[in-house]
This record gives sequence, C-alpha cells and structure tokens, in this order.
Amino acid sequence: MPVTSPWMAMAYAWMPMGILYVLFYLVFVVPPLFLLRQRLLDETPRAIWALAIISAPIIGAVAFVILQPGRRDG
Repeated sequence: MPVTSPWMAMAYAWMPMGILYVLFYLVFVVPPLFLLRQRLLDETPRAIWALAIISAPIIGAVAFVILQPGRRDG
C-alpha cells in the first residue's frame, strides 16, 4: 500500500518501535511475573512486587531477580 499522507508515513515509521516495545515487555515483565506466582509471599508484598515489575519493567524485574523475595534457602 503506498504512503499517501504524512500520517500514514508516521505510522509506518513508529510501527517498529511498537513491536520492539512489545518484545521488550514480554522479555522483562512476563518471566518475573511467573516467578512471582511461585514464591511464598503474602498478598500485599506480592501485589507490591507485581506493581513494581509492571510499572518499572527493568528496575522492578532486576530487583525481583536479585532480591528473590519469598524464596526458601535450603
């Protein structure tokens, strides 16, 4: 389909950014959320971690993986 307007050109230009954002979100948000489901945490800390992971994907996910809340040692 040929580009017939500046709006269509802008949409085509931003489309790869949208695809990259979705891939980024899938890589940094979904795995930590699945790990969160397996951890033994009360509801309030679990909800706070979920909000942190969703609202700040890199910082929240990295903090969750490093701190490993609710994990049993041994």
